[in-house]
Amino acid sequence: MFELNRRTPRDLEKTAAAFSRDVEVYVSGITTAQPSPDAVTPLLEEAHLLAQRWEGEDWLKWGASGMPLSGPDVAAHADAALAYLRTCGWAPRNHRGIHRALYSTLTDDETGRLSEDTRAAARDILSRLICATTGAPYADYIAWDEHPARTVEEVLTLLAATAAYARTYGPPAPAAPAAPAA
Repeated sequence: MFELNRRTPRDLEKTAAAFSRDVEVYVSGITTAQPSPDAVTPLLEEAHLLAQRWEGEDWLKWGASGMPLSGPDVAAHADAALAYLRTCGWAPRNHRGIHRALYSTLTDDETGRLSEDTRAAARDILSRLICATTGAPYADYIAWDEHPARTVEEVLTLLAATAAYARTYGPPAPAAPAAPAA
């Protein structure tokens, strides 16, 4: 009879190395400074030009559900994902990447601002920002996030840029309804 839980010295080395990397990434994530708006402005402009060329002017105005989107709500989703990764740590191979952050913040939302529409819009912005950064004609944000050369600083910067893009180019939030006259 053999042992199901038998571990070799090599398995233990791999586990220790993975744990060490998780700790390093977590510490790096909680200590990484936010990029300045001036640092991401050229990136936002390039991504906006790409989006206009590919999708037209109003691609960020409507969600897949047919409901209108607002830039502040999409930005709130990206900001929540950024906060999630800063808190939980970024480790995409351990189910703590951008995809999980966007999904988890949606399911944990108590504000009512986040939806599948804001998640999809944030996902589309992420892909356009990656294309603007790399020059690639297409980019999948999950593949980008999980690439072995990716760093936590790049991931957090991209999420901050996603929020900035949504605030800059997304539609304004709808005006609050006026209170009924007494």
